[in-house]
Amino acid sequence: MKKQLSLVCFVLLVACKQDNEGIPVVHVPQTPSLSSFVFEKANNPQLATDVTCLIEEGKITAFIPSLKSATSLVPTFSGKYEKVEVDGKLQVSGFSNNDFSSIVTYQCIFSSGRTTSYEVHITVFTKLPIVSVTTDNNQPITSKDDYVAGTMTVSKTLEFDDGYEGRMRIKGRGNATWYYEKKPYKIKLDIGSEILGMPSDKEWVLLADYCDKTLMRTEYGFILGELAGLPWTPRFRHVEYFLNGVYEGTYTLCEQVKVADNRANAAKDGYLIERDNYWNLEPLWFTTSKGHHYTFKYPDTDDLTVGDEKVTFINNFMNEMEDVLYSNNFKDPNTGYRKYMDADVFARWFLIQEVLGNIDTNPYFVLESRTARLKAYPLWDFEWSLGLAAAGSNGWATPPAVSPIEIFYWKNNVYFDRLFQDPYFTSIVKNHWKTMKDEWIPALYEAIDKEQEHIKYAQKENFKRWNILGQYVSVGLVAFQTWQEELDYAENFLKKRITWLDNQINGL
Repeated sequence: MKKQLSLVCFVLLVACKQDNEGIPVVHVPQTPSLSSFVFEKANNPQLATDVTCLIEEGKITAFIPSLKSATSLVPTFSGKYEKVEVDGKLQVSGFSNNDFSSIVTYQCIFSSGRTTSYEVHITVFTKLPIVSVTTDNNQPITSKDDYVAGTMTVSKTLEFDDGYEGRMRIKGRGNATWYYEKKPYKIKLDIGSEILGMPSDKEWVLLADYCDKTLMRTEYGFILGELAGLPWTPRFRHVEYFLNGVYEGTYTLCEQVKVADNRANAAKDGYLIERDNYWNLEPLWFTTSKGHHYTFKYPDTDDLTVGDEKVTFINNFMNEMEDVLYSNNFKDPNTGYRKYMDADVFARWFLIQEVLGNIDTNPYFVLESRTARLKAYPLWDFEWSLGLAAAGSNGWATPPAVSPIEIFYWKNNVYFDRLFQDPYFTSIVKNHWKTMKDEWIPALYEAIDKEQEHIKYAQKENFKRWNILGQYVSVGLVAFQTWQEELDYAENFLKKRITWLDNQINGL
């Protein structure tokens, strides 16, 4: 009986073996991967604590607000792999150091040749680029006239792969703004350089935006200038500014107003002038027959003298332009003001100033050559716009006064009082207004939303440094308790202003 059972079992085993021989065995190769990516404080003493990164669909991310720089970090990682490389270099967990100020790609590799790549995105502090100025011997910056030499570095970010480091000179700038606690600066690089994707030049400006607690009013103006197609509007980047190792807040790094390649355009015989309320503080100026005081941005006053032919020409040009503009024949397309002024550019510029309710009355004008027509650009000085300040009967209005929405700020000011008496100019304004309302304003809202998101961490650090939320600052009439309330006020002012202007302009 036992022999029979053994025979049966043997037959069954053979049969099973024969049945399985027809079924292929599938070997599923493993995919190399990372399951953990951590910056441990033990290997990175600059960290406040361990930082565990998020791993998701080939991307590794972390935001480290306590860290000012990601140029030297050591990750500890684990997963399924035979080796890990960055740019062909073997990586050792807890040992290999990399610069994470820009995207770093880690490759997990099996000997079979299978690889998996991970892009590591690390952002630090407030996610904004960091501009750090160190003056020689930590010399303080106390003057708008005298430069102080030093070194400037600009950090790389995930958005801008190229940082900057070089010698420069720095001084104060501005009129009233220079006397605020948070000060604006002008920087002059020893060698012209591209900064944060902006075209190469030597001269740059750090705007403090101290009165403007949205930190955004300048950006409203510059973005709208680009959308409206003005000949040139300064490019800008929000940055975090450190001076001699001390955090000074969130600033707007932007292009200096000047004549140069990629900036305001003027030939050798051209001009860039400013209608300047502080004209008497400048070394050279002229006054027109209508009482407007102008100072020079180009040519440089170092190249001019009183009675200089270049000074005489522009003074005569502006006088002649004003005389024609206010003459009986000013509407004539050939001999009237259009012979001297670019009506289209003036109309675009006017709408930007009006829609933002800008009360600053120091505009720039460009005469690109002696045979050209005067153009109203570039834009500048929007810190007191969007309802932040207002003029009173005896100077600046004070709280509890509010900045009025339903008034024209520029229609009866600086040449526009006369321009609007010409139906031709009015028609240009009305045509551009339709484009502004239908195209430029929606695009402005979209861009502003992105920029607000961009600085949402920065504003917290800025107002830790400058504890002014809820306080009236300088001529400001706005003192909300939170940054978001400041933003909402500015946006609501703009929306109400657009509604009012729509009725007014369409009725011209």
